[in-house]
Amino acid sequence: MVRVEDISEIRPLITDEFQVGEFIPRTEAIKRAYEWGQKVHSGQTRLSGEPYFETHCAWIAAFVDKLVQKESWTIAALLHDTIEDQGETLEEINALFPGELGNEVAHIIDGLTKISNPRDGSSRELETLRKIAMFRDPAVFVVKLADKSHNLMTLQFQPPAKQWAKANEAIRAYGKLAGILNCYRWRRWIEDMAFPYAEPDSFPIVKAKIDADPRLNINFIRYYLNELANIMNTEGIDGTVRFTVNGYWQAWDKLQRMARSHRTSLDDFSAVNDIVSFRMLISDPDEIACYRLLARVNKYFQRNLDQDRFDDYIASPQNGYKALQITAYLPGTGAVEIAIATEEMEGENTWGVIYALNNNRDISQYRPVQILTTYGGTRFLEEGSTVLDGVASIQEYYLDKIHKVLVNGEERHIYDMLNPGDVVEVVSAGPHKQPELDWLNHCNPTTGRLLRNVLARVNLKAASKLGRQKIHPLLVQRGILDLSDVASLDPNRLESMLGLLACANLDDLYAAIGGGSIFLNEFENAMDLVGISSSSLRWTSIQIYGTNSSNRPGGLAYFAGLVSEAGGNIIRTVNTTTKNGDFHVRMVLNALKPSQKENLHKLFFDSRFPLTEIEIA
Repeated sequence: MVRVEDISEIRPLITDEFQVGEFIPRTEAIKRAYEWGQKVHSGQTRLSGEPYFETHCAWIAAFVDKLVQKESWTIAALLHDTIEDQGETLEEINALFPGELGNEVAHIIDGLTKISNPRDGSSRELETLRKIAMFRDPAVFVVKLADKSHNLMTLQFQPPAKQWAKANEAIRAYGKLAGILNCYRWRRWIEDMAFPYAEPDSFPIVKAKIDADPRLNINFIRYYLNELANIMNTEGIDGTVRFTVNGYWQAWDKLQRMARSHRTSLDDFSAVNDIVSFRMLISDPDEIACYRLLARVNKYFQRNLDQDRFDDYIASPQNGYKALQITAYLPGTGAVEIAIATEEMEGENTWGVIYALNNNRDISQYRPVQILTTYGGTRFLEEGSTVLDGVASIQEYYLDKIHKVLVNGEERHIYDMLNPGDVVEVVSAGPHKQPELDWLNHCNPTTGRLLRNVLARVNLKAASKLGRQKIHPLLVQRGILDLSDVASLDPNRLESMLGLLACANLDDLYAAIGGGSIFLNEFENAMDLVGISSSSLRWTSIQIYGTNSSNRPGGLAYFAGLVSEAGGNIIRTVNTTTKNGDFHVRMVLNALKPSQKENLHKLFFDSRFPLTEIEIA
């Protein structure tokens, strides 16, 4: 039998799911903790004016208790601020809860308590984060996430600067922590609460676009839920068909990454495949049934399958996430994701460490390595992560801009392992390390995905540079030094040539020639066919280079005067200045006679503005 999820709301809140309301102690020890915490925090209020303990500590405890009914975790959630804010001691907590329970509670609270006065003079926040990192305790992480979640719920009471800082911290650190713990439902909620404060200009635009997306139409979702259920019934596989909706931040972040790799534009969410994800969950724990079902689903969507977007996370799990994922691009609607997993897999896919704890599973994989930046930022990485993973977690931008990496102030190799509490600093000033394929052997899967995009960009750039070098002698023979001049002055000829060579633009052309997919004779023939030749264009092109010492006011007018003196007539000029002040000027002239070219070269060579290079075609 196949069950189809009933749609009551497209985007339910996590608080609705758990119905966190008034805190009700369920054991005597929890009740004792509540009464003591209430007494200790008496008179303390939040910025909203509400009583601190009853609104903040009690909410966190209620939330944690609904997630994991572990007495020590709930008590630690109630009392997590008693030492930091009220000056109580771990010894008092041990005395209040004698035996193993007190030891567990004290351990968790110790992990959550900020350091008052670091001995080495470093910042309190940085050393506190390093302390939390050393614990590597799921209890500490879960209570911390609950604490941050409630703080985000009341962020409107903070001043604007603090709102922005806290929101960005939530996305970059605590959203990622929830992801490392495989609690993706929680991660989306954290990020979506933070998004309006982290990017106040982008959020309303993104939200409006996603809310209006045709893939979130209830009738659309119901149709495919039923279609997928029919597929499971036909195959004789019992289970459930449901759907998830990606968070606003996750969708926006994914769109930006896709735009950077030129796979879509920033205003087109149709390519983001998990705006809605259909989940086909199999009752049978046997993984083979997933692959059986995959064949049926592929056949159903065969005309619309995106062949480049298939992920087998059953064979290669990601942070404990297991599923088969395909993407179908539905005309007029957009990309949708279809995931196939067992119901057991999906439990851990959604709630990770929480599901594992509640089902007596191994949680050793949920002890992430927490690293820090020199500015007090924090990142969470998988066990066995390298310095390269640390760089990627700080900023994807750095992957092809690494000069050196400092770990705790000392230079380290990018393949070295990171330890909890390491402070990582990326130095980009200086010659950059060229990303290599071997780097993929020394990073986690998340970094690997980012790195493959970087390698593609780097390789494309290298191929494009080589392509430019290959065609340069051919262009010179035709009075051309850069094809962009043809694009500007005679665009129809260039468009025709690109069409003949099946290239979208000049960058495509350069990369194809550099990569060897277009031969030089093909390129020459295409230029001949469309009339990109010296006889048709009748151009003389000139390029001059000079240092910053020659880059003085009036230089361009002076060079134009030299061209006129040689009998030339300028029809296009491109002037470029580098950061250090060096300059490059390219001019396209009406065709000059050989004698005129010689004279022009001499005039530039003898110029009162010394030049480092002169090229005339």
